[in-house]
Amino acid sequence: MSGALPAALVGLGAALSCAVFLLGLRLLRTDATTTLGVEDLVLLRAEQRREARGLGPLERLAARLVPVLRRRLSPQRLAALQRRIDAAGRPDGMTVDVFLRRVLWWAVLVAPLALGFLLKGSLLLVALCLVIPGLLPLSRLAGEQRRRQERIDRDLPDLLDVLAVTVSAGVAFRPALARVGERFEGALADEMRLTLSSMASGASVRESFEDLRTRNSSEALAQFVTAFLQSEELGAPLTDALNQIALDMRRENAQRLRRRAARTAPRVTLVTSLVLVPGALVLVICGLIVGSDVDFGAVLGG
Repeated sequence: MSGALPAALVGLGAALSCAVFLLGLRLLRTDATTTLGVEDLVLLRAEQRREARGLGPLERLAARLVPVLRRRLSPQRLAALQRRIDAAGRPDGMTVDVFLRRVLWWAVLVAPLALGFLLKGSLLLVALCLVIPGLLPLSRLAGEQRRRQERIDRDLPDLLDVLAVTVSAGVAFRPALARVGERFEGALADEMRLTLSSMASGASVRESFEDLRTRNSSEALAQFVTAFLQSEELGAPLTDALNQIALDMRRENAQRLRRRAARTAPRVTLVTSLVLVPGALVLVICGLIVGSDVDFGAVLGG
């Protein structure tokens, strides 16, 4: 009788976790934006659309717990999280509160599983359930940040070439940067427009470009900011510096592509070793066994 109660609790926890998981999966796949007008869908970003159409039950519960989690985090951690979100380009209008809400959403979702594993005594799985709520949003944010920085590194040489030509034609730097920002699209153009908006709002040139360097982890972009600030302060020619940075960036991109191609060969070899070699060995051994006509029952004493 005493052993039946923990088993019943484990079964109840497993059933509850399955129900919560299915409910969360249904909420994730539901798109209620059909109730909004076309003009609203054009203006609203993904996170804003979710706010406009209302949150689901799990998201509302997670949103109530966000202030509690925010109070438990230090200002340094919140600032570091904000820097990572800025480096990722604030995907879907993400803020710190939205990120914390996603963490708590996963925590609420896996809490029944963690309780069931705890009652069962599987401490390793309980630790895994405790790690998942923070690991999944952070990994997604890190992926967005990496892809955005790759796009910036890819587009920066072309932008610098056009900017150098525009500046050498006699256009001042700010109008040239604004014109180039209108010509290009993507993350790099957004960063340039944000920098120009910061200067138009009253920030100094140094502050605006230092914020640009802080928001991004691209070394080439940091070199561009350094070269521009030096030319701004010392009066050095900017066109030569822009051309040199663009040339260095193209060389670095070529080297990065070669390194990526070199890393692909061992992966192909590993997949071949794990998939094809065991299958080939099974075929060879089975062929030897069938073709040898050996009575393995007599050999093994069966």
